[in-house]
Amino acid sequence: MSITVCTVSGKGGTGKSTVCSGLAMTAAAGGARVLIIDLDAGFRCLDTIFGIDDRVVFDLADALKEMDIKKALYTSKCYKNIFIIPAPSVKKAIDFNSLCSLIETAKDDYDYIFLDFPAGADFEAYSYFKDAVFLIVTGADAVSPKAAAVISGGLEPNVTARLIINRFDKDMIRAGFYRNIDDIIDTALTRLIGIVPADGELLLISQNHKIKAKGRSAKAFNRIVRRISGEDVFLPDFKKI
Repeated sequence: MSITVCTVSGKGGTGKSTVCSGLAMTAAAGGARVLIIDLDAGFRCLDTIFGIDDRVVFDLADALKEMDIKKALYTSKCYKNIFIIPAPSVKKAIDFNSLCSLIETAKDDYDYIFLDFPAGADFEAYSYFKDAVFLIVTGADAVSPKAAAVISGGLEPNVTARLIINRFDKDMIRAGFYRNIDDIIDTALTRLIGIVPADGELLLISQNHKIKAKGRSAKAFNRIVRRISGEDVFLPDFKKI
């Protein structure tokens, strides 16, 4: 059964698209077939992250116009079971009715379908995906969790929403620069599903187009993917994140 995952954030700069890509890469490394759709029209970046930017001719707008997912489907440079639909290169409205129809036709072919939304709150767009898992990405700073709370509070009551704390640095929290985990969760008003460590490797994801299978971030993404799939996976000790 296919699982639809929407990655969202209340503000820009949280690393949402990197998290979305890391989750897709980890799921694919485990053998899953993954479709990832970039919805950030005018500011697309998933084509660069997955190393297909020099091949892109058609994009999501073309796929929706033709109602043919293959019209704009590209295979990841490093993961043969990740398929990407790039966002339009110019800012334009996305027809979410057509997008939902397109996704329905694709569900039998993919284990995971990731929708990477632009930063900011677009509750009208979110309302089309009531059966999806919404992953709200936040940083550990003072502002991002407040923005995450806005997203969480605006989603419809029955929607599954979970929090990902990205770029977690235990040393910065010990030094008092960042807030502790419980404070972040309390401010974001969202149940935690995972913590992604501050990892220099993720800064190079757009150049490497992959992550190390046994790296710290990959292990964090693996825990999150397993939780999305319904497994009970304990959060590791604070010092081992």
